[in-house]
Amino acid sequence: MMNKDWSQGYFTDVGYTFGYYRELSPTFIRFCLLLQGIAAPDPADAHYCELGIGQGLSLNLHAATHTGRFWGTDFNPAQAAFAQGLTRATGLTTDIRDESFDELLQTDLPPMDFITLHGIWTWVSPENHQQIVALARKRLKPGGVLYISYNTLPGWSAAAPLRQLFALHDRYAGRTQTALTRVDAAVQFADRLLGCNPAYSRAIPGIADRLRQIKEQNRHYVAHEYFNREWNVMYFVDVAEQLAAAKLEFAASAALLDTVDAIHLNPAAQTMLKEIEHPVLREQLRDYFTFSQFRRDLFMRGTCRLSAQEKHQRLLDTRFVLLQAPADVPRKVTGSLLEGDLQAAIYEPLLSVLAERDFAPKSLRVLCASGEKAAVSSAQVLEAMIILVGMGHVSPCQDEAAVKQVRGNSERMNAEILRRAVYSRDIAYLAAPVIGGAVPVSRVQQLFLLAKVRQQPNPVLFAWQVFKDNNERLVKAGQVIDNEADSLQELERLYVTFNQQTRLLLKAVGAVR
Repeated sequence: MMNKDWSQGYFTDVGYTFGYYRELSPTFIRFCLLLQGIAAPDPADAHYCELGIGQGLSLNLHAATHTGRFWGTDFNPAQAAFAQGLTRATGLTTDIRDESFDELLQTDLPPMDFITLHGIWTWVSPENHQQIVALARKRLKPGGVLYISYNTLPGWSAAAPLRQLFALHDRYAGRTQTALTRVDAAVQFADRLLGCNPAYSRAIPGIADRLRQIKEQNRHYVAHEYFNREWNVMYFVDVAEQLAAAKLEFAASAALLDTVDAIHLNPAAQTMLKEIEHPVLREQLRDYFTFSQFRRDLFMRGTCRLSAQEKHQRLLDTRFVLLQAPADVPRKVTGSLLEGDLQAAIYEPLLSVLAERDFAPKSLRVLCASGEKAAVSSAQVLEAMIILVGMGHVSPCQDEAAVKQVRGNSERMNAEILRRAVYSRDIAYLAAPVIGGAVPVSRVQQLFLLAKVRQQPNPVLFAWQVFKDNNERLVKAGQVIDNEADSLQELERLYVTFNQQTRLLLKAVGAVR
């Protein structure tokens, strides 16, 4: 067997999932910072580097929807090769490598405005932590932003022994099996142990439900989340203290719902937090109140504070766009403390305005003006937008001049994704230049779009032919459809919804013309 010492214990036997993470987007990062009254780097000519890119979807989609220059690395060469292939096919100039963090430290790179890493911190060694800090210290500009997400304590304290069970089985009982078979075997092993009603599960009653959730998750995700040799779950304060060596200080959370105190903190907790001046202590205490398991943090190498008036004006100029039809937006929001109803008097008129003119983006200034007519204050409108963005149903937009500059790159990216949809379901997103990111678009929806590109007279028949050519079946409500008549009927139903509604939403975010 070939030696894999280069993996440093990272699970490389199966590829990572083909996910997209909006928190890595410069546009989304800027909005999170703006809410805290902090000036972000100018996006016009920003330099951006993502560490541990996985399959590189986020990096490529952000490079296609922003101006500036993009770099990225993933030391798994198969994943770096996939990302490079997507870059080449779309004509982007993104610089993608398969270098380790130590190797990247020795590489001649320009100063960066943004450095991002999603989840990587948890899965790499303390030595790699030091190299990440050194990279930030060496490469991040003054005023630059580091986005970092990681599993955290105390939220993981109850489930950490479950992860250890998986790792123990994989290390001592599963080495002769194939990768995904090892994952299944370890999960079954843990299930059997919990079935014996050990003191662990009696002390942690919710752990059986946690295992059931893991069973339902994508096996590639489970492998990378739970089966790496390194699994360093840390308190926020420990991460903050390590990053301080790179002159980084906590600036904002990129998990916007976590900032909505009403759904997470009771009145006593809110009062206690307000009394704490030091941001590190305050954030750590918040994790105790919320029992947070995963943090999405923005650190900066020097923060430039906006005046109250400048922050106010920039927020009013910020445009927002719906990502789904108002009828599909849940009317409840869930926090660690409670599930709250979205007040109809505030949200119904707001969603209606956002849906006007075929979901075209609206500035906060326009939304506040419409709110006044419904006796809704500007503060209530802003809080509602933060909640809707946090829930993922609305997105902030980048300015129109930037959208025009990147539209060609976005269209080439989407053309390549649609081309691949004929033989692969890996990429379930399209570039959306209006929001400086991507939106989920299913394989079937991509085939409907491709039918139009190829001037096919019947998109339903075109999509069904692709499924037949690949010997694939449609799935409805979790059940495989096993005959052609029912498959065509389901495709007809999906096409009606797509043509009447989804196409308009995609046009509003710039994913289609």
